[in-house]
Amino acid sequence: MRRYTVRIRIDPLDRLFSQYIRAFSGGYCKKCHKFFGVKRLQVAHFHGRRKRSTRWDVDNVVAVCFSCHRELDENPIAKVSFFLELLGQERFNALNERAERLKPQIDKVELKLNLQEKIKTLEVRE
Repeated sequence: MRRYTVRIRIDPLDRLFSQYIRAFSGGYCKKCHKFFGVKRLQVAHFHGRRKRSTRWDVDNVVAVCFSCHRELDENPIAKVSFFLELLGQERFNALNERAERLKPQIDKVELKLNLQEKIKTLEVRE
């Protein structure tokens, strides 16, 4: 039996968004709260990047270490609990509603400029 994997194309905006989320965390994993530095963190999505309505939504992502990212992805119930606790019930429900919308019209240029400005204002710790 052949398995096919679908790879979601990572564009420069994804990289910039990831850089912002990791910089915003200050280098700390949001799950285990250990310091790893910005470059060693990963960005975990609650709803996958395929859902464009939440692809660059700050409520949909969290900066975590490799171990915590793997744990969240392998344990869906724990992932739901973690994001629910992180966001609170109201924001969690709103995120899920946004995820079910059809693909929104996103101004990528405006989003890119906004993210670049936000990254400049954050103190990035290595």
